[in-house]
Amino acid sequence: MAINVESTNQFVEILQESASKLIAVDFYSTTCPPCMLVDRIFDQLVSQYPTVGFYKVDIGRFSDVAAQCRITATPTIQFYKKGHMLSEVRGANQKGIVDAIEAGLAEGNGEPKSAYGVVGHSDVTKMVLKTQSECLNQNDDHPLENVFTEGDSLLESDVDEQMIIHISFNQPIKLHSIMLKAPLDKAPKNIRLFANSSTIGFDDVDNIEATQTIEMSESAYKSGGVANLRYVRFQNINSLSIFIEDNLGDDDVTAVSQLAFIGTAVNTANVSDIRQGEH
Repeated sequence: MAINVESTNQFVEILQESASKLIAVDFYSTTCPPCMLVDRIFDQLVSQYPTVGFYKVDIGRFSDVAAQCRITATPTIQFYKKGHMLSEVRGANQKGIVDAIEAGLAEGNGEPKSAYGVVGHSDVTKMVLKTQSECLNQNDDHPLENVFTEGDSLLESDVDEQMIIHISFNQPIKLHSIMLKAPLDKAPKNIRLFANSSTIGFDDVDNIEATQTIEMSESAYKSGGVANLRYVRFQNINSLSIFIEDNLGDDDVTAVSQLAFIGTAVNTANVSDIRQGEH
């Protein structure tokens, strides 16, 4: 059975415990029906993953802890290891919780972490809030969701070659690189990135300074499609707008088969910043 947190000091000790093991924390509300489903999920997983610590925090009692951990909805399950939050799952999503546990147990084992050849960083695409992300000027028969699924499906533009992709993340991230795969004749060429600007439209892209401009080439796609960013400008990213201006083949349609984000999660819970709450 998961352990209920009874004081702010205890929560601080739990974060310190994550130095040696994976910790799963369920932030719940007593008036939230889906939270009861997470109770049952945790009860099953406690015996399945005996090396993982399972804890519960009542956000009504510990609003200071919830605020520090940036909890905006319940149930929210956060996963900690070595003092840092690795990932977050919202809702009673058993598969998402299990996947996060498996990823957390693998974190830091064996070879140094890397994603798409970028050493020291992870694939943070799993932190994309797909239901809160969108693409302007997409062909509805080839929508944005296709770039986050396996297979040969594509995201394609509609009336012309331009697209604006708005990406929302479920927690702040430090973004090191983006990775694109696409058919070369329709692959994005000139790209502008706008950090934390989720409302940009086509009328705005020439009036707002981009956080970074990228020019992709055929050789860049053939070598993996990774574009490194000016890391200092992408340190606390909640959302990212991607304006695709044209494509390598000067085609009327731009297409993308995969879009991935490489970086690290921002540690949202700082032990030293959590003040004394209810005991």
